[in-house]
Amino acid sequence: MRNMDDLMIEFYKSKDEQEFIERWEKKNGSLNEEQMDELYAGIAEAIDAAIKSDQHKLGETFVYEGVPVGRSDFNTFYSLYIFEAPRD
Repeated sequence: MRNMDDLMIEFYKSKDEQEFIERWEKKNGSLNEEQMDELYAGIAEAIDAAIKSDQHKLGETFVYEGVPVGRSDFNTFYSLYIFEAPRD
């Protein structure tokens, strides 16, 4: 679970996260741990802003900088956005 100033993201399954990282690295190159934390912070901020401005609806695939992150959901108990691998 990545905590980004009270905005958090998580993936349903580790394979969902791995598939996203592979898509991201294929387009943008490899990431170290610090870069991954920055990426996840950017995703958390972007999806939160998109939800609040009605540019994204939960259950749809969220795309960040041209890369599909996954189908989104929100866990109110933990206050975090959750992603699942997008459907083909």
